[in-house]
Amino acid sequence: MSAEASLTETASASGGRLLIKQLVYQQQRRLWCSVVMGCLATLAMIVQWYALAQLVYSVIILQQPLGEQVALIIVMLLALVLRSILIRAQEHYGQLASLRARETLRKQILADWLQLDALQHSQRSPAVAASQLIEDVEAMDGYFARFWPQQMLAVFTPLLIIIVVGYYNWLAALFLLVAAPLIPVFMVLVGLGAEGVNQRFFKQRQRLAGHFLDRVKHLTTLKLFAAEAAALAEVQTRSQDYRQVVMKTLKLAFLSSAVLEFFTSVAIASIAIYIGFALLGSINWGPAANITLLSGLFILLLAPEFFQPLRNLSQFYHDRAAALAAATHIASELHNQSNKFVTPERVPEEMGNKALSRLVTRDLEIGYDDSNVIQRLLDQDLVMGQCLVIRGPSGSGKTTFMHTLAGYLKPLSGQVLLNNRPVADTAIRYLPQRPWIINGSWQENLAVLAPQATTVEMRQALHIVGLSGLMSSRNNDLTSKLNEHGEGLSGGQLQRLALARVLLSPAQLVLLDEPTASLDAESRQYVLTALAALKARCILVIASHDGDVLALADQQLHFDSFRAG
Repeated sequence: MSAEASLTETASASGGRLLIKQLVYQQQRRLWCSVVMGCLATLAMIVQWYALAQLVYSVIILQQPLGEQVALIIVMLLALVLRSILIRAQEHYGQLASLRARETLRKQILADWLQLDALQHSQRSPAVAASQLIEDVEAMDGYFARFWPQQMLAVFTPLLIIIVVGYYNWLAALFLLVAAPLIPVFMVLVGLGAEGVNQRFFKQRQRLAGHFLDRVKHLTTLKLFAAEAAALAEVQTRSQDYRQVVMKTLKLAFLSSAVLEFFTSVAIASIAIYIGFALLGSINWGPAANITLLSGLFILLLAPEFFQPLRNLSQFYHDRAAALAAATHIASELHNQSNKFVTPERVPEEMGNKALSRLVTRDLEIGYDDSNVIQRLLDQDLVMGQCLVIRGPSGSGKTTFMHTLAGYLKPLSGQVLLNNRPVADTAIRYLPQRPWIINGSWQENLAVLAPQATTVEMRQALHIVGLSGLMSSRNNDLTSKLNEHGEGLSGGQLQRLALARVLLSPAQLVLLDEPTASLDAESRQYVLTALAALKARCILVIASHDGDVLALADQQLHFDSFRAG
């Protein structure tokens, strides 16, 4: 691995740790409540085992009737019930912290996605994005619900038990203290390999998800070229690679658990042998002479409880590795790496007063890089109710100009301002030549840009674009289903459906790329009528060669005369 790649991976890992720390900071109250409940459960457990040891001592050694031990039995049962309640409360606060942390993280990811332009979205695999939002975020659950509270309890619980055991027998407490570090040391050794395996695990899963979705998406093409068998073999090969990574992860988890159980068993057995020989009188040095059945049994009952938090922590350690791997992947994708989370309130919103809407471009140069300037020195000034129509031959930069106005591409130089603010800070509407349709009903498609629109408003918008007759012929009316390919609708009908969405939720700036291209006469007339109605409610920018669209123009741009040399 090169030094540059190593530095990149280190930076990504530190970004993942920072992301987790931010989430922990936000959920620290719930997490500490979980820890407090766990400590109280430990105290209840100590009372429970002391009551049991005292009960056995009184019945066996002191020969007291069992009927006289009602108080001890009640105390033991109450401690048992209280311990169960406190453990449940501990789990509740941990799960609540996990839920809130995952909600916050999903909002951050969604807010970050909203800041990406469409070009960046098109370059990302939808499967990888879905995997990040669902599976990577879910991988954080174990860290907050189990690992973080348990790492605190792995300190406080043994400390409480050591204090109690040391009160009765300092040598037994010393045994526990000597054996305790073996478990975290081994956890660290295992964890060094587990984190790398988990990183590979997440990368493999995302690649497999993207690969599989890509093959499903182009299944028709594969069938046309009779390449189904090759695609199937490729998916099977990738799946086998993924399976091997999963099994390697499980192998490490099982191996670490087995070794930790071995160390724990040896430590408990050592204490049991010491107490047994002390009770038999074979060991009489140090505090051994003072061991009774009460103290010996009490210490033996507490010994497994001393190691239990450490054993639990080792079981949950893979949750930490999985969460760190997921956080590293998420942090590497996020574009806002500040110490503060992006909240939904910071997502760009539409300005309330549309009467002041004004679009200004100053010394604008557009293109994909400085060596390929497509158009330069573009100065426009438009206010609400005005329409700019852009004309020019194919390749002259019409679509590039629209993408720049929409914020999809950054200007090479100059500015694009809407109401004296960068256009990316304000919601706009952009209708490309190929409209996007979601896999849902007509109503769901219309509500994408206007979630508050009523069915009456939806029907009115469909009437304006000439789709009300088509809608009335559908058995399920607005609830009739469409898939993302818009099967069953012509290109003109899909164009008009997308335009109806814009009519339902017009923004201050509406961009339309060839809205009447390839439409039949009827569809074209409906679109022209809708554009005339839309013009009065926004700033309209249209790329078109249609003479009737040019009639709507207050300003025109001829890109063939602006072509950069």
